Amino acid sequence: MSTVLLVDDENSVRQALRKILEHGGMTIVEADSADSAMAVIRTGATLIDAVVSDVLMPGTSGLAFYDELIRLEPSLNGRVVFLSGAARDPAIHDPIERLGVPLLSKLDDLMLVLDAVRIATLKPRQERSK
Repeated sequence: MSTVLLVDDENSVRQALRKILEHGGMTIVEADSADSAMAVIRTGATLIDAVVSDVLMPGTSGLAFYDELIRLEPSLNGRVVFLSGAARDPAIHDPIERLGVPLLSKLDDLMLVLDAVRIATLKPRQERSK
């Protein structure tokens, strides 16, 4: 069973995604901010197989979160899926596309998120940080 770190400041979005991902057989660890998500990663208590993160959050942006996440835990490179209500906005889309990270609209069918996370968990892991 894969464990997914779900990062979104909107509780209703986290709850909807939790239901979809749990229905897909995944274990969910929730975080309501980039800072709380990084605390989960830093403890290392739970092996995270994939991350689903909002792009636009108060405080640390999704892109800054991604940079810190991959620096701290390179094994998650290729195992991140971004979500945004503004996924089609070039200011959001273009930088994420350059990273090669999937970006899905929160307005799309949430089953697409499940498919993207399943694909992410199948990717080979990079070397784990020490």
